[in-house]
Amino acid sequence: MFDGLRERMRQRPWTSVLEARALRVYHGGRTALWSRMSDEKFAQRSHRGATGVGLDLANPRTFDERQWWLKLHHRDPLMTQCTDKIGVRDYVESKGLGHLLIPLLAVHDKPEDIDWASLPDQFYVKTNNSSATNIRCESLAEFDTRTATKLLNVYLKRNHYALSREWNYRDIEPRIMIEPIIPSAGDSGLVDYRFLCSHGVCKAIFVDVDTADERGGHRGDARRNVYDPSWNLLDVRVTRPRILDREIEKPARLDDMIRYAELLSAPFPFCRVDLYSPRDDEVIFGEMTFFHAGGNNRVEPESFQLTMGSWIDMSHTTAPVRD
Repeated sequence: MFDGLRERMRQRPWTSVLEARALRVYHGGRTALWSRMSDEKFAQRSHRGATGVGLDLANPRTFDERQWWLKLHHRDPLMTQCTDKIGVRDYVESKGLGHLLIPLLAVHDKPEDIDWASLPDQFYVKTNNSSATNIRCESLAEFDTRTATKLLNVYLKRNHYALSREWNYRDIEPRIMIEPIIPSAGDSGLVDYRFLCSHGVCKAIFVDVDTADERGGHRGDARRNVYDPSWNLLDVRVTRPRILDREIEKPARLDDMIRYAELLSAPFPFCRVDLYSPRDDEVIFGEMTFFHAGGNNRVEPESFQLTMGSWIDMSHTTAPVRD
């Protein structure tokens, strides 16, 4: 029952307040049950449930094993700031990349403080403390602000750390941010460029399309290609189906985008930096993620998990592991 509900909410995050509240009850029950587990037992259960495969955390070599090892053992307070969708903006500014930030329309502590009438006709409203909490407004005249307010109150109470053991979410002060919708050029929609980096070196690029539906939720039919930093398409599938119906053109400012991602990721053993380039002359910062897919990835061929694991340099962590 709840698995289906969770999938519907993931794809349509603001369709039903009742569904959101039911999912909150489910999350609360799971949190209470799983809070008794050790971190390692939690990791094994989470990964096996998502992929059918266990983890060797004593000798982490695959992409997922190294992500989970970092999740359980590596602690850097800067990761909390960069996980916070509002706090990360100061970090981006500090690196001299403020020009990549899309201006925010508003920031609030609670949804009751939002002056909906002052907002433009189209926008995104989301919380800074979790994932999949986006609400998209396409027409303010038709936007259900009461439902949005109730959902935001549910999202603000979400304990993402308890659900994923991603410790970097634990101390984020929940807030609400409102930002413009990024316009996309052409008919293919906005393309997500996700740069996988280790200590400031770009190792690969995930290119995702069809990621968001008309209401801001995650689409279940999103697709992904994987490229090396020279824009060579790799013969691999990582969780999402590959993009087979069209060629993804190399972005005009790829070299700049790699440079930005490497600058932002320099302090971290692993970091995914998400950027957009809706026009040839424009690059926009999206977010920074430290545990791609929570460390639960289905990779084909499976042997490529080892290749991806080699992308993560573990020698400079707070508890180093030898390659």
